[in-house]
Amino acid sequence: MVWQITAQKYIAQCLVDLRAITLRLLALIILSFTAVSCTSLPDPIPESVSDQLRYYPSSAQHCAFQLVDFKRTVQQQGVQDVQHLWVPRYPHLAFDRFSLSLIPELTSQQSKEQWLHYVARLASAQREVEYQNLANKAGFDIENNEKCAQQLTNTALGDRQFWRQLRQYPPHIQSNYQNWQRVVGLYPISKSLAAPAIDTEKKRIISGFISPLDKNTITYTATSTSPLHPQEIQSWFTRASQQSHLGWPLLNEHQVARLSEHYVPEFLIESASLDDKPGQVAYHSGGQPYVKTSKPTLYTSHSYTRFHGQILLQLEFSIWFANRTATSALDPYAGQFDGLLVRLTLDSRGRPYILDSIHHCGCYHMVFALDPQLKFAQRNTSIEAPITMHVNPRSDVTTLQVTVSKGDHMMKGLRWVQASAQPRQLNVLDYQQLRSLPLQKSRYKSLFDEQGMLMASTRLERWYLWPFGVKSPGTMRQIGHHATAFIGERHFDDADMLSPLFHKP
Repeated sequence: MVWQITAQKYIAQCLVDLRAITLRLLALIILSFTAVSCTSLPDPIPESVSDQLRYYPSSAQHCAFQLVDFKRTVQQQGVQDVQHLWVPRYPHLAFDRFSLSLIPELTSQQSKEQWLHYVARLASAQREVEYQNLANKAGFDIENNEKCAQQLTNTALGDRQFWRQLRQYPPHIQSNYQNWQRVVGLYPISKSLAAPAIDTEKKRIISGFISPLDKNTITYTATSTSPLHPQEIQSWFTRASQQSHLGWPLLNEHQVARLSEHYVPEFLIESASLDDKPGQVAYHSGGQPYVKTSKPTLYTSHSYTRFHGQILLQLEFSIWFANRTATSALDPYAGQFDGLLVRLTLDSRGRPYILDSIHHCGCYHMVFALDPQLKFAQRNTSIEAPITMHVNPRSDVTTLQVTVSKGDHMMKGLRWVQASAQPRQLNVLDYQQLRSLPLQKSRYKSLFDEQGMLMASTRLERWYLWPFGVKSPGTMRQIGHHATAFIGERHFDDADMLSPLFHKP
């Protein structure tokens, strides 16, 4: 009896302790979610920002403060664009991961000038969309802002103090992985349990490449008005690289636009419903985003990457769907909005070299080698590998065709083809337009919030995939915010993302 009473007391105490531990763990999770909801927003401009701007010459300081004041208003009105990083120390510039990777190599006047031109253009595009998205523009003029930015850029080029500051205080883009989620989610255990399921899902996706096409398919493309000759393309790249101390083929906007037209892929899409029709993203009069399927649309952009000592141009093609079709009442992957981002990396002569793709959530990363000399490297077991394949070139055709499945919009084919005779035409828009879409009454609003997320596209999967550190898995997000691996870390826009996947050519 005494033993029974003692055992009962012991069990009761254990239950009390377990309940306390559970409550503390729940409190920790709630506090963590609360903290991340605050810390995920752009850092507010500190009151001590004047200390960071003292190194500017006195003749230019008023411009620095003007641009900081503009950004402070942008933050106060909740319209800050985060496709590229802005920091108050360099108020006339904006940065991507690629440009930040070049800072240690900016040793010559020419390399500094080329780099400044690039990051100044990123900032100019950012200010343009932020100004347009402001509800109250009182006190600011976009032309004055641009004149100030140009003055600061011109001053910085020959200012030794600026370059010392840049080397001493280089901007840093935060990871899109949340460490607290991995700690609370017992990441070492979670990744071990998830690895077999991830491999199984990859096998399912790969099997789609050999499965028959649905009988109902539609081919979409954007027809080039005047195809480029390979020699002309090569001359652009050769001239640009030779003129750069960094070997950077920094082409002008016209050349990039012509290349996007020339290399635009065809999209062969299985079509079972309106969910499978690529459209134009817009806002309803009530302020809710949607995809207008009556206007088939392709969004284009470009970037640069580092690949085994070279700097290469990347052409980006995005299509958006209204929904990912549900396969059951509680399909965790279904929901509003879906789509593909297809990125074509060109070699040093401007020829198709590597194609990779993700969904707009950052999921389902696939990498295709288009040059037979490229060899995939041995897999790094510490990080989730993308799906990798070779697509051999053909001398008789020049069009890449991307096949997309119905419903889940998986990429299920990539091949070189003769251009289709009568494809459905895609209206081509700049991806920049998604950063400032028309609302009612002459207002504008970005498709993405101040965390680079499209919160209208959240998925149920976020409730069980959060232990891997990705914020709101399955949610569509802006370029510059795509985490592409659940195990390990990889960003779609990492400056040297492709190099570890291949042996050096």
